[in-house]
Amino acid sequence: MYEQIRRFNEYFYDVHSGFADKLDSDQLAIRTAEVRFMRAFAYQELVLRHGGVILRINEDRVDDHNQRAKARSSEEDCWTFILDEYEKAAQILPEEWTGSEAGRLTKGAAYGMKARAALYAKRWQDAVNAALEVEKLEKKGVYQLLSGTSKDSYMQIFNTVNNKELILPVYFQQKTKQHMFNHFFCPPYDTEKAGLQPGTLGAAATPTDEYASAFDIKVGQEWKSFDWTHLNEYSEGPWGNRDPRFYASILYNGANWTGRQLELYVGGKDGYMDFSTSASQDYVRTSTTGYIFRKFMDESDNINYVDIESTSYWIEMRYAEIILILSEAYARLDKFKEAYDYLNKIRTRVGLPILAQQSTWDNYLEDLSKERVCELGLEGHRWYDLVRWDIAQKVLNGQRLHGIKIEKTGSSFLYTRVECDTQDRKFPKKYNIFPIPSSELRNNIMCEQTPSWK
Repeated sequence: MYEQIRRFNEYFYDVHSGFADKLDSDQLAIRTAEVRFMRAFAYQELVLRHGGVILRINEDRVDDHNQRAKARSSEEDCWTFILDEYEKAAQILPEEWTGSEAGRLTKGAAYGMKARAALYAKRWQDAVNAALEVEKLEKKGVYQLLSGTSKDSYMQIFNTVNNKELILPVYFQQKTKQHMFNHFFCPPYDTEKAGLQPGTLGAAATPTDEYASAFDIKVGQEWKSFDWTHLNEYSEGPWGNRDPRFYASILYNGANWTGRQLELYVGGKDGYMDFSTSASQDYVRTSTTGYIFRKFMDESDNINYVDIESTSYWIEMRYAEIILILSEAYARLDKFKEAYDYLNKIRTRVGLPILAQQSTWDNYLEDLSKERVCELGLEGHRWYDLVRWDIAQKVLNGQRLHGIKIEKTGSSFLYTRVECDTQDRKFPKKYNIFPIPSSELRNNIMCEQTPSWK
């Protein structure tokens, strides 16, 4: 990350030294704001993992070997710098980019990332204020929560370029800037369509049943938490009448996928295998959980896995996260009415009933945690959520994750919940923060290791 930070600092040094004086001043101001945003984002990624880090932020010079030894700044000072940088960027960046410029950084991205940073910095009012700036843009039509009361409408968030929910997307270009997400995570039988050897593609990692079962199910006219022990109550089986976000996130046995139905059962085309830690199973491309990823999968027909790979876009931030930030920050300020007003916006847009208002943080957190799992799952937030809420040990330590083994008997299926671990997971308190790499400690004698890792 510091290699990137150095490049940003070199940019500031060049501008400070007059090398950009002949460029258009308005365009230069926007470019500088973009670089300022990216430097703040780089530091944010460091602070999320390590706490206070070394700030190298002079804009009239670039640190060289004479400044190699430098102490870590406090986490509070790091967050202050990051929030200030996002604010400076937000003052300059445009509200929107169109045409070939779509995807560049915007005012909403700067305020949105400031809101996220303030949440992690525990500066609740700053988080509210920044998120409200994004809400102002939503009211002007720049952003919106896409209607998601059906499976297909909610999927637009992840398969429609430049849709109104996106705040900070990362786009890819076929053959030039593509990625291998489908290669590693597609359903295993896609090898047949690609004309490749079995075991070549897919299922390198799969969703757990803990994640899949977080999505509610509609029983009659009532939405309920999904529970495998109540399977006899579900008239359309475990996959029917689920929260629309389930279908946008997870592929399951019988799901439609590129013109076929998945067979994620023992002996099926996509198969199932029992979890194992044997080295011989490391490269067997078969699900051990009974599920496959859907979110961020490319469903186009022309992927051949040789020269044409996946081009689905990554979402670093979207408007739903802003709504959830507002909800959480208001709850931290003991404004639970406002907290639930925003939390229920996330639910009602997918046709779920509103939640009853709670009046304590612990009770509210149960509701918030579930909504963030169902809304933002697979988007890179969960681990940081658990650490931020100081519940990582409760959720992860001493636990085992699970999958669903599916066996076909005639025209029906038998479902067995199975463990996908051979021993309890260990997550001690010190895992809440990453240690400073030993190479950094050797290179910088003033940099001290985090106390819990000494």
